[in-house]
Amino acid sequence: MHFGSVEFFKVLIKTVLAILFFVPLILAVVFGVLFAQKNIRVSELEQQNSVVQQENDKLSVMADVLVEEKAGDAASIRDIINRSGVSYDEVIKLASEKKDIDAQGLYDILSNAGISDKDIISMAAAKKTVSADEFYNVMSKNGITAKELVKAAVKNSGTSDEDFYALLSECGMSDDKILAIINNKQGGQTSSSPGETSGDTSNTSGEPTEESPYAELYPDMYVSVPEEYTYEEGTIYFTFDDGPSQYTYSFLEYLKKHNVKATWFVVPSREQWNMDALKAIADQGHTIGVHSYTHDYKKIYASVEAYLEDFHEAWSIIREATGQTPQLFRFAGGSNNDFNVDTRDAIIKEMTRRGFRFYDWNVDSGDVDGATWQDMYNSIPRDCRNLKRPIILMHDSAGTKNALYVFEDVLKLLIGEGYKFDALQNDTQPIQFVGPFGY
Repeated sequence: MHFGSVEFFKVLIKTVLAILFFVPLILAVVFGVLFAQKNIRVSELEQQNSVVQQENDKLSVMADVLVEEKAGDAASIRDIINRSGVSYDEVIKLASEKKDIDAQGLYDILSNAGISDKDIISMAAAKKTVSADEFYNVMSKNGITAKELVKAAVKNSGTSDEDFYALLSECGMSDDKILAIINNKQGGQTSSSPGETSGDTSNTSGEPTEESPYAELYPDMYVSVPEEYTYEEGTIYFTFDDGPSQYTYSFLEYLKKHNVKATWFVVPSREQWNMDALKAIADQGHTIGVHSYTHDYKKIYASVEAYLEDFHEAWSIIREATGQTPQLFRFAGGSNNDFNVDTRDAIIKEMTRRGFRFYDWNVDSGDVDGATWQDMYNSIPRDCRNLKRPIILMHDSAGTKNALYVFEDVLKLLIGEGYKFDALQNDTQPIQFVGPFGY
């Protein structure tokens, strides 16, 4: 091949074309890698900024409550605190340490907003993350004595010793500790234990109760109440309403695969497939609670008697199918719904007297409202991250198949984020919209 020959020009042309093709390709690859790395860094910075923004939002909301006092009534303050994601122990901490407001100052703010003394104690001691003992210690360290605490609950709000006893007992405090506060901390005064007055009766747990007009109904339907309630931060509780269904065994397979326990609040029947499914749930170590028998809101909430009748039927079927006695329940529609307004308080009082505890939720999957796979995959983990102890509402029903489709994907994502999982037990501190543990 000589310079200027045809072969020379052919090689020259091929070389030039190769350079024109490969050089841009190499540059594109190099810039593509640099651009991808930049996008990853930008994404990391955006996530960090999101976390900072969430913390700023929480502090901003709390400033509304503790500094500017924008909430004009008790309901508004509760709403602001709940929306902020700040627990009640953090409210106390912010008030006493960050805002130069002592416990008495916080008490005055809440009291002036219309929250009763009993509610103030209930909010901090039982409704979120502060146990009765912790609340007592916090308030004591901030200058409020045990005597003043007792006065707040017993005298200022017009409650009796029995009411104060019931309040702290429902917060998980033992009888000995309650009596130590009421008796010893008030200067060594002595009194009989609340409940040792004439006319009181006891349920099977030994808790003091008052005479009930429903005591003769279903005398077998009582369960024991734990001495103390557990509160496991970083633990997620998956709960399924309305089952069993055709999807139950699929949920069970996913849970078994990942060694996770969950809770079913069921609508049982005596059909054989239903009884078999209930037994399968129990045999795998999951918790079963009562949701209802008919799921007919108008019927079951018509009266306390109607609710007890419906509950007893569902309760009996579960016992027959599993050999276990269910101790938990979830109101059909949640504890606070449009159908139980007139009977809610009486039902809660009677079921509490019998030892049963109901569980609402603080994470709603939205499956019954038509949430898509993408909706739930995004919302469930996001909502869990804002809580110390998520109780997730999902449904095991024919109309909520998207819940099944997304379940394992959400579960794997949460496992990857380091959460623990457990089934609700009768000593798990409840989350309740209203009632003894309401918030």
